Amino acid sequence: MRISPPVLTLLCLFVIGALDGVFPSQMLRFPGQIVIASAIGLAGLVLVLIAIRGFYRVETTVLPQEMARSSTLVTGGVYQISRNPMYLGMAAIIAGPGLALGAWATLPVLAVFVWVITTYQIIPEERALRKSFGDEFESYQAKVRRWI
Repeated sequence: MRISPPVLTLLCLFVIGALDGVFPSQMLRFPGQIVIASAIGLAGLVLVLIAIRGFYRVETTVLPQEMARSSTLVTGGVYQISRNPMYLGMAAIIAGPGLALGAWATLPVLAVFVWVITTYQIIPEERALRKSFGDEFESYQAKVRRWI
C-alpha cells in the first residue's frame, strides 16, 4: 500500500470532517452520543496500542513494509480475537469522531477504509504470512477471524 494505514486513518477523519462541513444537515443525533463516540474512539486507540505492544513483546517488526523481517507469528492477546486488531482499532478511531459529529458520511468513509485496508494491506500481508509461517499461519487463520 502506498499510503500507510495510520495516514489513511487520518485522511478518512479529514474526509468525514470535510463532508460534514459540506452537508451539515445530514446529522445523526441521539442521547449519550458524545459519550458513546468517545468510548469507541478511545477503545480503538487502546486496541491499536495493545496490538503494537504484542509485536514488541515478541521482538518482531510491527511495520507492514518489513513483513520479510517478521520473526514470530503473533497470535496471543488481542490477536486471539482478531487477526488484525490494529486495523480494527483504526476503524474504531474513524468511527468515534464521525459518530461524535453525527456525520452520516462516516458510514461510506468507514466502508471505503475497510475495503482499502482489506484489499491492499491485509490480503497481501496474509500472503506474506502464509509464505513465512506456512501451516502455523493456516491454523491461526482457521481459528481467528480477519476483522472480528
